[in-house]
Amino acid sequence: MIVTLPFDYSITKPFPRKYGFFLLAFAILSTAAFVTINVFLVGYDVISITTTHFNSAPGLGSKIWRSGGGGTFGCAPYKFQLGDIFRTTISAFSYSIFDVQSGLDANGTPIEGEFLYANEDLSTCDVHQYEISVKPGDRLITATASIKCPGPPGRQGFQALTSWSYSNHAMRIGSLVFPANSLARAIQEGMANISAEAYADIYNKLYTTVEGIPQHVYKVVAEGQPSCDSSPPSPCVVPNFTWYNAIGNTDLNILPNASSIAADEGNLYNVINVFYAAVRLDLGHWTPDNIFTNTTSFKRLIRDTDSTNTTFRDVATSKGMAYVNSTHPPPRRAAIQIPYTCNVMRRKPIGSFVVSVLSATLSMFLGTWGVIVTVLSFIVRKNPGANTCDSDTRNERSWKDEQRMNSLPLMSYM
Repeated sequence: MIVTLPFDYSITKPFPRKYGFFLLAFAILSTAAFVTINVFLVGYDVISITTTHFNSAPGLGSKIWRSGGGGTFGCAPYKFQLGDIFRTTISAFSYSIFDVQSGLDANGTPIEGEFLYANEDLSTCDVHQYEISVKPGDRLITATASIKCPGPPGRQGFQALTSWSYSNHAMRIGSLVFPANSLARAIQEGMANISAEAYADIYNKLYTTVEGIPQHVYKVVAEGQPSCDSSPPSPCVVPNFTWYNAIGNTDLNILPNASSIAADEGNLYNVINVFYAAVRLDLGHWTPDNIFTNTTSFKRLIRDTDSTNTTFRDVATSKGMAYVNSTHPPPRRAAIQIPYTCNVMRRKPIGSFVVSVLSATLSMFLGTWGVIVTVLSFIVRKNPGANTCDSDTRNERSWKDEQRMNSLPLMSYM
């Protein structure tokens, strides 16, 4: 015996096939997307490192994520203070900061005695004044230059001092610490050769008076300022000293002028010329008239003296001092070589990396999957032929079904 119960529609109704394809595509694509996102979000840790490469060290992420130390990734500017010492990327000399312009920080608070530096180009820096001193009794020649650096927009400028000393004692940084083909090595050797010519006057005891009371000279100090053409290529020259003092050793009187002593003033002028050109190269001023690279400028600006080193002059006037030992031309940009604190990404250990990515991906997928299924179920229930009815329709169908049940047999026998 078979009992048949006729109903108007089936008890269950599956999702349409097109929804099944959509869910399959969503599962594949969303899983790939969530894995990719979570590799970045949970697969890496943000750590702080110290590096000399400002915003260019591995792990700093895309440039759009960096904000000069204010964001998640990137390097914080270095804070310099009065008395700090730095070297440039060419590294021929060291510089000591002796003056900082006053300014305001981001909150409008006055800043004095310090400034922030973020790998800015030093091409705006230049030699402002130079001085050379000779102490015959100490067997010492010292050249000093002050540089002035206007700050970039929103930053303070500063001034710094650098110097070079030559003696028959090992007082300076040896040129051998620099690679043989580096510009710093060529600068050091050029300075050593030209200073050796000037030292010959000390060695030959020429720092003595030639007029008045015969006496040795205690000290000679000469100063001046460079002169640069305002129009490109803006050649610069070292004019004659604007101030020259020779102090007698007996009575400490200041002698009338450079001609009052036997030593040749031209040797000091040569040292300052080479020193000036060297500092400008160290600051990134790779100008066509620089005597380290231009043999014509060397011949024109460096004077011949009785202590001329012909071997050195032959090389300097044929190859150029900067190309001794096949020197590689340096980059045209110079910056302060300083360590920065940077936030970078580092991948977790492989075990932690896999667990973190899979856990985060599964959590995101299940949450999104639940939302998608809920939305699709709501849409299906609203479509015609769905297995749900509103209250009025349900009451009407219940009444009609009851009438039909009373008029038709519910069961048939076979």
